[in-house]
Amino acid sequence: MTGPVSIDFDQLMKGKDKSVAGLTGGIEYLFKKNKVDYVKGWGKFKSANDIEVDLNDGGKDTFSAKNVIIATGSEPNALPKETGLEFDEEYVVSSTGALELKTIPKRMAVIGGGVIGLELGSVYQRLGTEVTVI
Repeated sequence: MTGPVSIDFDQLMKGKDKSVAGLTGGIEYLFKKNKVDYVKGWGKFKSANDIEVDLNDGGKDTFSAKNVIIATGSEPNALPKETGLEFDEEYVVSSTGALELKTIPKRMAVIGGGVIGLELGSVYQRLGTEVTVI
């Protein structure tokens, strides 16, 4: 069979959402199974073994532990406000917004040549987007 190849972008995004849900749910399941406490919020050490956390769901709590793993996640770097290029997640998108686009863009500029930007740029390039890395 020969001819043009196409992609069902909506189906691709549904598959991505299913994978993300499975991975995050799997990690939370493994934590629970292995009796690992998993707390979402902003924390600060009060002592070598005590952490005070402003919980994402509201309120505060303090936790004590012999061993602590700090998994900070990541936040995209925004450009200075005076550039006029603030994230609107439609035309100027963060890495999170790039994973939520509704259509495959014709052209895309990736500002920053780090691993996340290059990975997302390479994905969209394989989907047919003309990608420029700045």
